[in-house]
Amino acid sequence: MKKNIFYTIIAILLVAVIGCKDYLDVNINPNAPTVTVPDLVLSGALTESARILSADMNAYAAYWAGYWSASGTYSNSGDIRRFFNLNNTNFQNVWSNCYLNAANYNYVENASKSIANYDNFRAISKIMKVYDFHTLIDNYGNIPYTSALKGFKSLSPTYDDASVVYEALSAQLDSAVAIIQNAPTGTVVLAKTVDIMFQGDMNNWAKLANTMNLRLLLRQSEIGSKSAFITAELAKINANGAGFLDSDAIINPGYAKATNLQNPFWETNGLGVGDDIGNRDYNRASEYSVRYFVLGTDPRADLLFRRPGSAPGTNTGTAGYKGIPFGAPPDADWATSKTSAFGLGVMPGPAGNVVFFSNAQSQFLQAEAAFRGWIIGDPRALYEAGITASFTMLGESEASATAYYNSGNDYQDWDNSPDKLKAIITQKWAANTSIDAMEAWSDVRRLNIPGDLPQSLEPLKINPTPPIRLLYPQTEYSNNASAVAAQGSIDQFTSKIFWQP
Repeated sequence: MKKNIFYTIIAILLVAVIGCKDYLDVNINPNAPTVTVPDLVLSGALTESARILSADMNAYAAYWAGYWSASGTYSNSGDIRRFFNLNNTNFQNVWSNCYLNAANYNYVENASKSIANYDNFRAISKIMKVYDFHTLIDNYGNIPYTSALKGFKSLSPTYDDASVVYEALSAQLDSAVAIIQNAPTGTVVLAKTVDIMFQGDMNNWAKLANTMNLRLLLRQSEIGSKSAFITAELAKINANGAGFLDSDAIINPGYAKATNLQNPFWETNGLGVGDDIGNRDYNRASEYSVRYFVLGTDPRADLLFRRPGSAPGTNTGTAGYKGIPFGAPPDADWATSKTSAFGLGVMPGPAGNVVFFSNAQSQFLQAEAAFRGWIIGDPRALYEAGITASFTMLGESEASATAYYNSGNDYQDWDNSPDKLKAIITQKWAANTSIDAMEAWSDVRRLNIPGDLPQSLEPLKINPTPPIRLLYPQTEYSNNASAVAAQGSIDQFTSKIFWQP
């Protein structure tokens, strides 16, 4: 009998072993779990969430959001990120990894129900499971949801309407906040080695839930039929009083320069444990992103990029920053030795943090919501707070941020920006550079901001513009054929996610 790994709860502990050995070097019988199992699975699942965001999502979204280009040192043969000729095997790990990770969170949620005072575990697993399903929808549209994660009880899960699932995800986040706020006396406080995001601070988890919910609602901003739902959901967020994220949500399970323990962004774009490059210098900064920061006299350039010739984790080169035009065929001018990779602000070393959800992104989400009249707040103040949060997260000073947003330049200075929404989303795009490419790609698809992203220079590209979605993976056509076939013919350029205008 064929079955996909992400539907089989027997595999729930597989993700956990990816995490750091201090937490996960144990032998567990999944058929006779102990009370420690939710703890171990949760830390491993959070570790995997960090890897999905920083490695899986950047692998293609950073290209289509204008952040990255391919190194001219390598052959362009088969690079679908600039040819756009997706097939059902491209990036199918996104599907399997998100479902497997959701299965781990689902296990934590269900196991916690039978353990006294594990309310906080249940809330966190709900919140993080939303991240996996949100990511799946934003990449694929309709997905299995209500009949997924049921193991052998549902080996051929049917697909749910993505719009309906989005509403269900908001309800899950509402429920998680309620669990946190109504947790009884004696509720177990998560150890720092288990809650590797907020170290047991459940107020921050409630803020993250509200902020993720606001992001879900803003994703639907261009759908008039969702107005009533959005209004009702905003009222719930306001009523729970938890507020929104006001600090960076950082994941670090104990990353180190050791096999299988390096920060995933460093492992993909820095050096191996033996200081080997391998093909880790394939991804480079795009010409578009370098020009944005350098021509805008933005001091974050020194932290987002490194000068040509600088080794990973340094910025010792003397040449100016140089990006590669998107889709440029291989050429000596675009060789890795002559172009810019990623700077100390986003890739400091193998033990660096993964920013799962930045305070900057939270502030810009609130700025957009306030600008639309959805929440109470000053859009300008939130906008400027977002810029400041981006600067300080990367290592720049608040004074530098203040000078930047008082520069008088369009789409830096609020007063000098003729289109305030464009200003908000442009600065949100800047703050997400090489951190959360999925969010930036989603804003490009939702609002066409930035609206001046260059077309791929690849002469053999099959479409003028990049894909707007991924294709369902081959594993679905092999193992869940009737359900995926019911979705009809899917095209990467025209089959929109439900929230795309």
